[in-house]
Amino acid sequence: MAGTSNTGEEDPPRTQMRGARAAVWGAARALPRPRPFGALSDLRERLLAGLAADIRAEAEAGRLVLWLPVLFAAGILLYFGADQEPSLLAGLLLTAALLAATLAARAHVFSFAVLAGATALACGFTLACLQTARITRPILIPPAGSVRLTGFVEHLEKRASADRILLRVGTAQAKGLDFKPERVRLSLPRGSAPTVGTGIAVSVRLLPPLGPAMVGAHDFGRAPWFAGIDAVGFALGPPKRTNLAQAPPLSVRVAALVHTVRVALAARIRLVLSGSAADIAVALVTGDRSSIAPAVEESMRLSGLTHVLSISGLHMALVAGTLFALVRGLLALFPPLALGAPVKSLAALCALIGSALYLVLSGNDVAAQRSFLMLGLVLLGVIVGRAALTLRSVAVAAVLVLAAAPISVLDPGMQMSFAATLALVAAFERLRPLRLGWTVEGRVARVALKAALFVGGLAMTSLVAGLATAPYGALHFQRIGAYGLLSNLAAMPAVSFLVMPFGLLGVLLLPFGLDSLAWPVMGLGLDIMVGVSDKVAALPGAGLRTDWFNPPSVLAASLALLCLCLLRGRLAAIAVLPALVALVLGGAAPRPDILIAPNGRTVAVRDGDGKLSILGASSNRMVAEQWLSRESDTRTAQSEGLEDAFRCDPLGCTATTPGGTLAVSRRPEGLEADCLNAALVVTPHPAPRKCPAKVITPADMAHTGTLALFRAPDTPSSQAGWRIVPARSPRQQRPWMPPLPPVAAEGEAEPGAAAQTEDDAAR
Repeated sequence: MAGTSNTGEEDPPRTQMRGARAAVWGAARALPRPRPFGALSDLRERLLAGLAADIRAEAEAGRLVLWLPVLFAAGILLYFGADQEPSLLAGLLLTAALLAATLAARAHVFSFAVLAGATALACGFTLACLQTARITRPILIPPAGSVRLTGFVEHLEKRASADRILLRVGTAQAKGLDFKPERVRLSLPRGSAPTVGTGIAVSVRLLPPLGPAMVGAHDFGRAPWFAGIDAVGFALGPPKRTNLAQAPPLSVRVAALVHTVRVALAARIRLVLSGSAADIAVALVTGDRSSIAPAVEESMRLSGLTHVLSISGLHMALVAGTLFALVRGLLALFPPLALGAPVKSLAALCALIGSALYLVLSGNDVAAQRSFLMLGLVLLGVIVGRAALTLRSVAVAAVLVLAAAPISVLDPGMQMSFAATLALVAAFERLRPLRLGWTVEGRVARVALKAALFVGGLAMTSLVAGLATAPYGALHFQRIGAYGLLSNLAAMPAVSFLVMPFGLLGVLLLPFGLDSLAWPVMGLGLDIMVGVSDKVAALPGAGLRTDWFNPPSVLAASLALLCLCLLRGRLAAIAVLPALVALVLGGAAPRPDILIAPNGRTVAVRDGDGKLSILGASSNRMVAEQWLSRESDTRTAQSEGLEDAFRCDPLGCTATTPGGTLAVSRRPEGLEADCLNAALVVTPHPAPRKCPAKVITPADMAHTGTLALFRAPDTPSSQAGWRIVPARSPRQQRPWMPPLPPVAAEGEAEPGAAAQTEDDAAR
């Protein structure tokens, strides 16, 4: 056969041809195929590889553990977002199962991380369940008449319009009272409240539990229930001092002792200072803000300096820092101590003890407790020689605060405090390498560098903290401090070097009778601060009001802040995604055309210029001002012209709305005319049987709270078409809410059937 030898081997020429052909085809196969988007694909691959490397670096450095407190808090939020009370047993079983699975998956990195996060989420949820389960107290539904109470004054707060006390109840007498309340918060006539620890007898009118002012608003009944306050109300006259048979509880005796010290300290301050300086000095030293003039508080609020008036992390840090520097400097004067003793640890211990005393002296409120806990962790780190202020210490503090009181996750102060702290610590960690690289020669240059670093640090602190807390302030208070950076730059040096250090010095010199040397310097710093506040508050646009932020947008902004602070390298760029989501989700909520308070006397309609016109605002000032605030309206319940949309006579008032005439009936004899002439009638009296108008009474709102009425779309103006949204959904029943009425049997009318719910309207 041609091409083949007798030995069976192929001819060399053909073999060479096949080898050449194979080489050509192989080379062709090895050539890279052209890709239409090759550069983009390469960029994507490099980006993904870089992200994977950053994730591995985060995991190897143990930084993923910083996300466990975030998931812990998310579990608590899930609990409070439930319509019905979750099963504690189910939560415990789920947490135990996830914990066991997490321990079993320790050898698998990815599975372990996912299960650990799920366990943290379940722990937060279950711990919130436990907190509620240990409070077995039911909701007190107050009787219609007066209640006679005796007990001990446990807390006293003097305000411009009235005194407010917390009464530890001994006896309660009233017809129809379900049970004896343990603690009641009462408003008394101004100047009539006795001192803390005094036994009193007083006749009071207890108020129904105060829920949210409208759908989505703050639930005013939730925090008092968790704080152990059974009821709120007001005295029908001045209280009478009385000698009770039982001795006051230990908590009352301790509160009386602390109150005596605070009153004596306030008196010593007022011997030297006067006016606003004295009022603010008393507030900063003793925690009593009741004497601060409303105009001063509003000025501080508009200028972005209101955080100075509340005992918080700033004050704790300044007190601890002053004590730390003072003790360390004094110990350094003695060479044997400076060389042979842990001076730094001793100074931190003294600062910790001093901060604890300041916590007790300043009133021991929740914000101060939270600040002290975080500061305590920092000082403990100094005592044992560990890094003082790190993201890990912030994470531990967050877990401890939330574990002690899960309800605090809903507190605006807690949210803003941890947001500011997290942002500042993260910024400090990233800027620290830059600071360590700055060295100069010469004394003048070093002084100039320190001054520049102080000013720059103050500016950075104000800017970072302001940006971090802005979404929360706008969500809860509908305010944004437009000039917060300017006011803090101008005022905080006086607060840091004059106000707090000399306030502390005044307290330290008090036992020696030399405190009058310190108070004038503190007053000078306060005058500077108030002057700055007034100047900044007078600028156009100060105290910007907005209702653009809503809960979904703030949750997305929170995630963006967490990604920016907790992630490093290219991973921090992930923060852009939730930030964009926050922008997309932002926007003012739909505004109702009519709002009706549960008392049936406070009613708001939207007038022609889009603003609310409120009838009876003075009878329910808190609710009326909540309505205005949530719409970024700067008016108050006492503002002139607030009722302009209503026309009134002795029988009632009427207002024109897009859905027809609204009538607020005051007397029964005017009901028949209102039924014929109005599309919607609000009245405390029973309506005629054949009333063609829609009637809403306080009985209808007993379990729904405030009703918000929206004009139903595509409804002729001649017909009464409304979508009615209650502040409390009929599906909600939690332990801190008044119990819903039983479901009516088939064929029976349910109580409050006149109040159409959003679900009914949809059907």
